Amino acid sequence: MSCRTKAITTKTKTMKAITFFICFIFISLIGKSQSTQSKPQKEAVLIVGDRAPAENKARMEELAVILESHKYKVHRFYSPNNKWVDIKKAALNASFFIYNGHGTTLGLDGGFGGLVINEFISAQRIVDELKFNRNPVVIYQSACGGAGSSDGDPLDIGVKEAALRVAETAKPFLMVGASAYYADNYYGGVNGFLQHFLAGEALGDIYVETVASWTTIEMNQALHDETLAGDLNIGISSTGGGKKELIKLVNGKQVKTYEPQEKDYSIAYIGPVDLTLKDIALVAGR
Repeated sequence: MSCRTKAITTKTKTMKAITFFICFIFISLIGKSQSTQSKPQKEAVLIVGDRAPAENKARMEELAVILESHKYKVHRFYSPNNKWVDIKKAALNASFFIYNGHGTTLGLDGGFGGLVINEFISAQRIVDELKFNRNPVVIYQSACGGAGSSDGDPLDIGVKEAALRVAETAKPFLMVGASAYYADNYYGGVNGFLQHFLAGEALGDIYVETVASWTTIEMNQALHDETLAGDLNIGISSTGGGKKELIKLVNGKQVKTYEPQEKDYSIAYIGPVDLTLKDIALVAGR
């Protein structure tokens, strides 16, 4: 073989190698692009209702920081920028739907339920108009009736009434595809729940672990409702109650008396006890 033939052969092999390398890089980039596109954006909807105290926005921003640290795109609907049409659109692909605001008695059966944004949204409108693609966890933060208790209640509404209010508030969301409902009226309560849930802990475990040491778990049992699918539990916890000791002066003498104390039902959940982050339709975006 001549030197010229060898040179041509070597050049041909080099060109083939370069061509192969370019094709390999191109295919890899396409694969990477398709892989990236196959992972949907993780999203959350955060709502601060109409006429809510200014500090409620700050509390909601704390939740936004937690979610954004886990790569969620946060849609903020803080009063007065909380139109129902915009909320519905953002909720389609949300994995968390969080509301802080007033409770209403616009429930499905005339009890608690609904939202107060720039208009009153009844539970029936939630059922008729709200759509979820990703089975989100719905969270109520400091909303009357959401966890049981409400402003203007008597000293103790009783656990039966508290459970009814929680179920009424949660039901419309569960009917349209929410995987679970959680409500907490205490400052920092939802923050802790989110951190535990985002860490992969189960819903039922989070509830017991975070409330058992300082509240009374009044109820943590199966929820029987034929209109709702799945094996759901309902948990209700309380603080206060019982009687407080008072010393009164009667005819110049100290007399010990006892009066009932207010009982608050302020933390609750409805959902499968074993529900974890991987069970709701957001894992593809992790």
